[in-house]
Amino acid sequence: MKINKLAIPLMLNSISSTIINLCDQAMVGRTYLEGFASVGIIGSNIYSITGVLGAISIGFNILGSKAKGRDGNTDLNNSLFFSIVASVIIGCIFFGLCIFRGEYILQNYFKINGDTLKDATLYLHIFSLSLGINLVLFNISSYFKIMNKTKYILYGNIISCVSNVLFDYILIFGKFGFPKLGIVGNAIGSVLSLILGIVFYIIIIKKYKLISKTKISLLKNAKEILKVSSPMILQEFVESTIVVFMMNYILSQMGMLEVSIYNLLFSLINIALMPMYAYSHASLNIISEDIGAKNTIEIDKTIKSCVFRAIGFYLVICIVILIFKNQIPMIITNNTDLIINSSKYMLIIITANIMNIPSCILKFSMQALGEEKVVFVYSSIISILSTFLIYILACMLNGGLNSVYIGLMINYSILTVVLLKKFYVTKKSFIVKYS
Repeated sequence: MKINKLAIPLMLNSISSTIINLCDQAMVGRTYLEGFASVGIIGSNIYSITGVLGAISIGFNILGSKAKGRDGNTDLNNSLFFSIVASVIIGCIFFGLCIFRGEYILQNYFKINGDTLKDATLYLHIFSLSLGINLVLFNISSYFKIMNKTKYILYGNIISCVSNVLFDYILIFGKFGFPKLGIVGNAIGSVLSLILGIVFYIIIIKKYKLISKTKISLLKNAKEILKVSSPMILQEFVESTIVVFMMNYILSQMGMLEVSIYNLLFSLINIALMPMYAYSHASLNIISEDIGAKNTIEIDKTIKSCVFRAIGFYLVICIVILIFKNQIPMIITNNTDLIINSSKYMLIIITANIMNIPSCILKFSMQALGEEKVVFVYSSIISILSTFLIYILACMLNGGLNSVYIGLMINYSILTVVLLKKFYVTKKSFIVKYS
């Protein structure tokens, strides 16, 4: 019951975000082609950086859950306070860099010029604020996870997403007497909606007095958070930057149709994998709390429950995708060739990602057990070696997209086996320690 109480609101949160983001993209896509492309370039890079730095909030999540497990409200509050202050500082530094060097980067690295450069630069200046705001939101969301109040994450996200669509409609197209701002209106709407999310969280925290009054020390617990977060930041950098770059290179060697098929199927499979991320976070929270309370008996049961429930939801969503494999892609594209060719690979990508679920949940669980360095080392090595294997199969042996998905399946399977072995070794040490 506790697992579902944590995970289901997180799943619904992801689903609502996906639906609203599609509406958001549809509006931006009706501005002009170059502007739409600029938003995609800027947004994807900022989201990537945000994802890497967001590991700070995972570090807080782990330490905060352990503090809650041992009834340590002071440590929990200190960890939250440091994480938020660090997020604000990082956000200010990033905003300053975008103000002073943003136009140069857009022009020289992404080859954006002319009137589009003016719009894109202003968009970047405004949207760069989202990095710091999102980092703050991540940390407050982690606090709600620790307090088993994930329903407020869902409510806050719905408020942010719906207001984002409304702001975008008004500001992009100039409705209700407002000027028509195009892509700049999208940037303003995005930032305003995120601020509304923070306001909602503050109201909830104050209304229900979720944060107890304790003496706050800025630097207390800072060392522990940075120690836990650093390996996860490096891991996210490897997986979200280096491996993604290598995969894009491999796909580009195969042809633009293959690139488009891979990206389309990636978007669809990510919808099916939403339960995986929700149950991974649930496992991290519960195990961290159990470790704080020196209770290691239920760890196996927690991981097994999270894996089986995530796979169950995944298979249900995948069955729907397979039944409507020719209709669902039409939401994203109207290219007939792309839709027909993508349907050929749906079964193999679904099969390949089944092993992604236990590997992901084990990664989060091992991080909760204090083995973030082990996860970073093995995850990075296996991911990079698997990517080289995919290159050999897909490019040198001309295996096509099937070989890409086979390589990914091998990656997830090996990582699952390795982490499972490491988990049992770690668990034994905890049993000895607390016995």
